[in-house]
Amino acid sequence: MFSRKVFRNLSKQNKRHGVVAVVAAVSMVVLFGFVALSVDSGRIVLTKTEMQNAVDAAALAASQEITGAIHNAAEDGSGAQIDANSIAIDNARVIAFEVAQANGVYIDPAVDVTFGRRRYDVASDSWPIEWGVGPYNVVKVMARRDQNDVELPDGKLELSFGWAVGQGAVALQAQSTAFVQARDIVLVLDFSASMNDDSSFRAFSQLGQENVEDTLDNMWDTFRSEDPKWPGTNESKFPASGFGLINSYQGTYHGNSDPHTVIHDLGLDETNYYGEPKYPFPQAGRYSSGWPKSKPSADTSYWLWYYYIQHVIYNNSGSNYRLYGYRSLMDYMQESRYSSSKSEDMWRVPHYPFHAVKEGATLFLDFLDGLDFGDEVGLVSYGAYAKWEISHYDNDYEVDISENPITDDYDTLNEIQRRHQAGDYSGWTGMGDGIFEAREMLLGDSDDPSDLGYTRYGARPTMIVMTDGQTNQRPENWTMPDDFNWDDWTDYDGNGTADYSTSDKNKEYAFWEATQAINQGITLHTMSVGAGADRSLMEAIAFAGSGIHTEVPGGSTVSEMEEQMLDAFRRIAAKVPPPRLIKSEDN
Repeated sequence: MFSRKVFRNLSKQNKRHGVVAVVAAVSMVVLFGFVALSVDSGRIVLTKTEMQNAVDAAALAASQEITGAIHNAAEDGSGAQIDANSIAIDNARVIAFEVAQANGVYIDPAVDVTFGRRRYDVASDSWPIEWGVGPYNVVKVMARRDQNDVELPDGKLELSFGWAVGQGAVALQAQSTAFVQARDIVLVLDFSASMNDDSSFRAFSQLGQENVEDTLDNMWDTFRSEDPKWPGTNESKFPASGFGLINSYQGTYHGNSDPHTVIHDLGLDETNYYGEPKYPFPQAGRYSSGWPKSKPSADTSYWLWYYYIQHVIYNNSGSNYRLYGYRSLMDYMQESRYSSSKSEDMWRVPHYPFHAVKEGATLFLDFLDGLDFGDEVGLVSYGAYAKWEISHYDNDYEVDISENPITDDYDTLNEIQRRHQAGDYSGWTGMGDGIFEAREMLLGDSDDPSDLGYTRYGARPTMIVMTDGQTNQRPENWTMPDDFNWDDWTDYDGNGTADYSTSDKNKEYAFWEATQAINQGITLHTMSVGAGADRSLMEAIAFAGSGIHTEVPGGSTVSEMEEQMLDAFRRIAAKVPPPRLIKSEDN
């Protein structure tokens, strides 16, 4: 028999074993719950990740339908107006569905793909989205698993151990928003004197005499239709009757080589009762303020006619074209009096290729206006030096946009650019300075931390650099930095060796200024116009700047060049940035 003491000890041990069993059972249940929770939590995280990746890809793919529609509008020449309701919305929905499905995720394209417009708000310095408002530059894709029937493609995620936690399935969703980034664009345009070469006598050999003469005649006709008057008078600068015997397109032949004799014989020295010139030379120039000068005196007019006649004698004596008429007068004004300080009204008439650039810039701005994606534009011109085109003053137009040089006021910007002429400031080609000034307009002075430029936060800074010639200006004593390596910038084929380099200091400067802009995140597109343009340099700048180079080779007529120019500006306007995802989106 057990003693009472032994029995008490055994009883205590049995009680301990019973407690351990209970604790172990409870612990197993808790442990199993944790394991079940871990397994299902892992499945939830994995499924949500798959859904997020799928909607990211679907949103980007759908938004590319928008960029593709813009590209097609440029390529087929359908015009700048982009109908918000026809930007391949149906295709975008289909693409989103297909891409999500390929990633193993179901979306309902009619419900889960939505469109909106992302625009800059000045007051809040932010980019809010208006859903359902066109033109669309934003796509949101939503993936939902919220149906109670877990067998459906959008059914809730069935939990493996849901019974253990009292929940058999969970609803999941993921969304992604992709947008086409708005641009802050600076047009860097060549205003050098060579921009009128295609409408002067020198273009006879290239474009044909008849074509050039038609252009010169059109210039005169435009002067007549515009009919500018001498300040403070009602007297036409370009009267219908002409100037003495300068009274026809072709003109009056005179074989004498003495300008004084020719002036007298053509009647250009005649005066009226008050001693004023009967036939004042039609252009007196502008003051530095931009205001046009008054009608020249008889003496001043005489010498202005003298230099025109001298130009005809010395430039046309060997070409059998010593004719004093509207054509030779237009040629003289383009060759010798191209700047606004000498010819105040040349901006009114179509001289080439400058007029083609004007038309192209107008189309560019119209395209952006029709696109309505929130792009803003600034303008820098360059001749021997570059200038921000932020104001204009003359006798009938005054504007100042200096407070906001990069603007969405396309009409004002267009009016400013159209009131200029080839060689407006000088005859040289300082492309490097043009790029420098455009960079400072966009991003400010890198040496002055307080100068932040005029690019909006969240917009893509972009330049479009255009030339018809060879850059031939740089700062005095400038040299390429010793550590500059062409291999880093122009290795087109990826073999480690530069495919473009130059030892020309002026070209080096232009390219170096381009690299400074690129290093600050600016995209550079380039355009070379005509056979004399530096195509190689412009290609290199566009390659380094992740942009496109567009060539306008020129045709047999100025109308062909103009059509090429319009196409080039249209294509660059349509080169919107690739779609991007909005990382955090509250809309």
